[in-house]
Amino acid sequence: MFDKLYLKISSSLLLILAVSVLPLTVSAESRDSGLSWNLLLKSKINDDWFVLSRSNIASRNDNSDYFFGYTGVSLGYQLDKIWSLRLGYRYAAIKPQNNWLKENRPFLEAFASTKLNDYKLTSRSRLEWRKFDYRENDIRLRQEFTLEAPMQFTELELKPYLEEEIFYSNNHQRIEANWLGGGLAWRPEKGVKLKLGYRWNHFRLGNKWHNRDVIVIGLNLFY
Repeated sequence: MFDKLYLKISSSLLLILAVSVLPLTVSAESRDSGLSWNLLLKSKINDDWFVLSRSNIASRNDNSDYFFGYTGVSLGYQLDKIWSLRLGYRYAAIKPQNNWLKENRPFLEAFASTKLNDYKLTSRSRLEWRKFDYRENDIRLRQEFTLEAPMQFTELELKPYLEEEIFYSNNHQRIEANWLGGGLAWRPEKGVKLKLGYRWNHFRLGNKWHNRDVIVIGLNLFY
């Protein structure tokens, strides 16, 4: 009962957040575009335990400059049919200007996945301990919701999805970024999922808000 209530509230929040943040684009200082390439690997150890790995590389400046990337791994435990917990580590590198800067990022996350009226809803809450050698360390909270519709398009059975993720910095006591997007998901065979979509990346640099239009390409493999 609690699980279903929580996820119903989550789906409502996804819609509210998506609508509420749109006016912020009016005051944004700049707009950019880029690509985000994503790889997810998940392997079951047994019925309860699994290993999960995520990697990414992203571009900016109208896709002319690859400036960010990460890779990492986590150990997960399936609490029940809906909830799981993951403990992991991510290594990230970013190039603000000419030099690559490194970040070590241990994290803990809670993940929930269920269906509501044939819509697939997921919620991911992640706490990150961000370790730097060039700036003050920080603790960041990330909250993501995704909603995949049951309808299918074309013979490929493409399914539309929406996603929303908020980034909150403990050091600055404020929202640092918001990702809002959507696209199509394709499952050509069991254990394989491909995603192609658009993401509006609304983020802070200093005290100013900026926008980036991102084409998101993802490959998920489950073993």
